[in-house]
Amino acid sequence: MKKLIVRSLLILLALVLCAVLFVYFYFFRTTIVDEPQLSSELKSTEMVVNGMTRTLDYYIPADLKAGRPLVFILHGSMSKGKDVRKMTGYGFDQLADSEGFIAVYPNGYENHWNDCRGSADYAANVENIDDRQFFTAMIDHFAEHHQIDRSRVYATGHSNGGHMAYRLAFEMPGQFAAIAPISANIPVAGNLDCEQSGQPVSVAIFNGTNDPVNPYNGGLVEIMGDKSRGEVISAADSAAYWRELASASQDPVTKVFPEVDGDPNTKVILQSWQGDGDVEVRLYTLQGSGHVIPTGKVKFGRMLGGSAGDIEAAAEIWEFFARHQITAAHQGWSP
Repeated sequence: MKKLIVRSLLILLALVLCAVLFVYFYFFRTTIVDEPQLSSELKSTEMVVNGMTRTLDYYIPADLKAGRPLVFILHGSMSKGKDVRKMTGYGFDQLADSEGFIAVYPNGYENHWNDCRGSADYAANVENIDDRQFFTAMIDHFAEHHQIDRSRVYATGHSNGGHMAYRLAFEMPGQFAAIAPISANIPVAGNLDCEQSGQPVSVAIFNGTNDPVNPYNGGLVEIMGDKSRGEVISAADSAAYWRELASASQDPVTKVFPEVDGDPNTKVILQSWQGDGDVEVRLYTLQGSGHVIPTGKVKFGRMLGGSAGDIEAAAEIWEFFARHQITAAHQGWSP
């Protein structure tokens, strides 16, 4: 009898373990490709900004010539620069090699950025960390030591990093030629704690319709029960904000990307508007996709809401960035 009970318990334990492993691998585990062969290595440095030590990682291709672009790739909440580097499948490093630019992965204060959401309860916001000055210091550093082209400085980021990219466009349009927020909508007016310069900036927004954190159609941002980040407007209204600043036409050029990831439940639809001068606004609607960076190189857990792998975010974002630079009239401008 005892043997039967022990055997039954062992079988039950094995079934429970199998169930736990299934839930983990299906809903939570993110699978990332191995680091590819590159022409150079990731480097790290630190700098003191307003008496505070800030850190960053960066990738400079071998034999990079002077006068090249600078691309910031910003991590999300509770993360680091090296994490978002992996989450993009090392795509920006590979593009840095082939296209010739510097890829920078800075680290937020206590793993967060002081973005525009005034109610957020993480330390970067509560202590009002001067991330704007941090980015100015980084641009100055790479201009002095690596002779970047200041008219071709760009920023992309995921989630909290996407919200930080909005802040850079709002408050530093004279230093950033274009931004590309991922999984981030603009905060509602009552929670928008940023100076709005009113200057047009080229913006490409990537948002998933199944995002469980940043609602595609607007609403409350919630992450693991934390509702302090407040509400955001919709992805369409976020694009409309930048479109209106650029005096862009109301009718978009629409493109549906071909199915390549083997998942018929996801689809990528691009709407683009051309504004005055060089300014362009894009909205990538990631149908059936969640709070993830769109890429076929990384498999994100289902808990994040699905993953559209029909495009490579790094390639799409670089193609967009490469089309734009700051005009002489706006270079260095800030509110």
